[in-house]
Amino acid sequence: MNFGFHLATAWGLYLLILRLLAVYDPSNKIGPAWNSNIALLATVLWAINPMMTQAVTYIVQRMAVMAAFFYVLGLLSYLNARTAKTVLQRWSYVTACFVFFLCALGSKENAVMFPVSVLLMEWIFFRHGHMKFLLHRKLILGAVLLLLIGLLLVQFTRELPLFDYILKGYDDRPFTLFERVMTQPRIILGYLSQLFFPLPKQLSIVHDIVLSTSLFKPWSTFPAITFISVAIFFAVVTAKQLPLLSFAVLFFFVNHIPESTILPLELVFEHRNYLPALFLFLPLAAGLHNLLCKIEGHIGAVLMASSLIILVLFGLGMGTYIRNKVWATEESLWQDAALKAPESMRPLVTLGIELAWQKHPTSDNYRHALKLFERSLNRRPNRKWEKADVLGNMASVHYFQGNYKKAIEIYLQALDINPDFHKCRSDLIKPLVSLGLFEQARLHAEYLTHVRPINPDYQNLLGFIFLRQNLLEKALQCFQKAMLLGSKNNNLFINLGITLTLAGHGERGHWFLKRVVQNTNGETLPVFAIIENRLRSGDQESAQRYAKNLVEQLPISKIVESMNGLKENYAIVPIDADMIRAIIFDTSEAILMSLQ
Repeated sequence: MNFGFHLATAWGLYLLILRLLAVYDPSNKIGPAWNSNIALLATVLWAINPMMTQAVTYIVQRMAVMAAFFYVLGLLSYLNARTAKTVLQRWSYVTACFVFFLCALGSKENAVMFPVSVLLMEWIFFRHGHMKFLLHRKLILGAVLLLLIGLLLVQFTRELPLFDYILKGYDDRPFTLFERVMTQPRIILGYLSQLFFPLPKQLSIVHDIVLSTSLFKPWSTFPAITFISVAIFFAVVTAKQLPLLSFAVLFFFVNHIPESTILPLELVFEHRNYLPALFLFLPLAAGLHNLLCKIEGHIGAVLMASSLIILVLFGLGMGTYIRNKVWATEESLWQDAALKAPESMRPLVTLGIELAWQKHPTSDNYRHALKLFERSLNRRPNRKWEKADVLGNMASVHYFQGNYKKAIEIYLQALDINPDFHKCRSDLIKPLVSLGLFEQARLHAEYLTHVRPINPDYQNLLGFIFLRQNLLEKALQCFQKAMLLGSKNNNLFINLGITLTLAGHGERGHWFLKRVVQNTNGETLPVFAIIENRLRSGDQESAQRYAKNLVEQLPISKIVESMNGLKENYAIVPIDADMIRAIIFDTSEAILMSLQ
């Protein structure tokens, strides 16, 4: 689907550039054929650029591709409105322009600069770069109003006010607002070098970036700021003489404002160039057209220039193909990132997660994952608390291996770094329960329910601990709170069913356990629980029926293995293995006898 939207965006961009060139060249001096060639070349240089791979191939960045798609349609609608011959046509296109703006903004918030882009287009192509345009109050006020509407819509998608989000967002970043703003000019120059010289070795999902802490540290900070300032100034003062170049430059920098200035986002991502770079190759395509016009009579020069263009397009296509090969799997993507960003923590962490959390991990997978996590601790984090995340992952791997004491030790180290790491505290409870340390587990669970009282999983977790401590009334209170908070999963239902069974409410417990059995075909634990429920309720016939269904579905060896695992396994709900063993074995023997 991403690729489909990318093709549609490219087609829309081609039509948009054609319309722009028609406005730029109203007397048709260039000619429709050359206009088509310029539009086609500018579009292809953008569409097949390896820099666009991250936006198109990375599924989650469909929002970036869709935002650009609607953005292009919005600009095209504005151009059509601006050149419409009737009032009805004009207002139809204006309405479409506004709708596409809302669609782009709904896809991704970086489309908020759409009104400014419309102003740029109006100023450069229709007002010919005259500064008097700034006195046109209606257009300026209209654009400002649209921008405010966009900002308000963005605000509705966030829990915090935008200003608080900007300030508090840096609490979890290893850089300050000042450092981010100072670093971005160097990053944007890096984007430009990648766009015009997109060598595969320059492209990565993660980049090592040295923070700019002052104008001259590192030394390249001041030149980068100076270059961008001069480029913007040059684009403004030459808007009348060089409209295509002026528009491309200003459009690029204006549309980098949302993600490359003050917002507390990560420093660098290649997909952020998908929208800003839409017109970046238009001046280049127009310049090549002028060159070909000048050498039109020299066949050798024309062939050489044409061959060079074909070679560049082939190189871009090959670069995009090579980059997509890297994106083929999670492993290849992050191995590539680990090579290109050796100082970054994220590639090693992600590779470790891929090993340890795969479907059937081996002991070697766990061992290699732990090594990757340990190496990552000496790398640059992307967030302040990322070291705590890594320690949490290491602790989880030890828990998976049954090293409960080691897991507890490392979970506590992670919590020392970030006491508000609630997932880590929740995970810590698992090895504590597995070792029968219920009081310690209860203290952590009570803390979680205190700081996150509306989280049903934490209520369920605390209830489970009370159940293991045989504090049935307290357990029921927690489970009921979890249900009121909207949780209706099998884990809660089996906890609730067993608690009701042990509290003497057999029929109510049976209601919950029956639903778990229906939803978990082939799992032994729910069936064990419902057999015990029926036996405690004096319903021997139903208990035998459930036992018969279990024996008919699963090998007796697996059933025996599951029953043996019930004793002294504090990590699962308490089930009386001795109570259910007899009826399961008797049922199994009866079935065998009937087959003889």
